Amino acid sequence: MEAAATEDRHEQEGKTTVVALDESEQSLYALSWALQTINFRESDKLLLLHAKSSPISSAALAGPGYVLSSEMIISMERAQEREINAFMSKAMELCKEKQVNSEKYVVPGDARDVICEVVEKLHANVLVVGSHGYGAVKRVLLGSVSDYCAHRVKCPVVIVKKPSKKADQEKH
Repeated sequence: MEAAATEDRHEQEGKTTVVALDESEQSLYALSWALQTINFRESDKLLLLHAKSSPISSAALAGPGYVLSSEMIISMERAQEREINAFMSKAMELCKEKQVNSEKYVVPGDARDVICEVVEKLHANVLVVGSHGYGAVKRVLLGSVSDYCAHRVKCPVVIVKKPSKKADQEKH
């Protein structure tokens, strides 16, 4: 009897789906997949999550010897904000077209940690992430956000891989 009451409460509250976005074609494909595949009800929440890395950490990948002035850092942060806002607006528009209630969250920090923390905090029912399809070497060097999250979050994780152009051409 108690399990049925808990299930009824969850039905009324709705389910929370988190889609992790990173400004890539793969993450936009994962969002499209979620919108086409998951049956969202009015009481459900779709959270579009973007983990915002520091532009300084991206510049550090350029190599040693780079010194960034405060003006350069501010300029990089503004450019990053514009790119993220444009991408998230596009994602929100896709949700609106499908008439799915959605919210966007842009949270500073490492994608792995941000995604796991937000999923845990919101007690998400499912996490949807795109796959970049890195090979073994790149995956070792860069790590796989989807793999990291799949091993740490408590809800089901759907890793959506965008079909290659070659696979698309073979269908036609």
